Amino acid sequence: MKRLPILLLAVMAAVGLTGLAEPDRYAAGQVWEYHTRPGDEGSLLKIQRIETAPGDKRGSIYHISIIRFRLSNAAMTPTLQHSPVSRETLDASVSQLGDQSAEFPDPSEGIAQWKADNGGVFTITVAEIVDLIDRQTSGG
Repeated sequence: MKRLPILLLAVMAAVGLTGLAEPDRYAAGQVWEYHTRPGDEGSLLKIQRIETAPGDKRGSIYHISIIRFRLSNAAMTPTLQHSPVSRETLDASVSQLGDQSAEFPDPSEGIAQWKADNGGVFTITVAEIVDLIDRQTSGG
């Protein structure tokens, strides 16, 4: 009889009825290596802030910064201060935790502007975001 509660809990967990959310593998402050474009090896991203707007169907929004990528336009600094991305973007992009001591820009200004503009969230990979920025800044 003592086994019934344990068995019931195991069955509920197996079918997702416990109501317990899966813990998020991502946390603010983490630095990640990601699947880069060719030539961008060594580029890193940092999760600067995580938020969920009440009633927002997009789920958690991960505000990231990206460093150490290359741009076709040499006059541009290869650093992205702020990019709002989805969990799907991170899941499809990150490979392993990276150099936690790497220096990243402050994303506060970008996050404030994003909020003021009621901005969207990227659902493409981080490499695709970097490629999009490269094309836009090179005039292509």
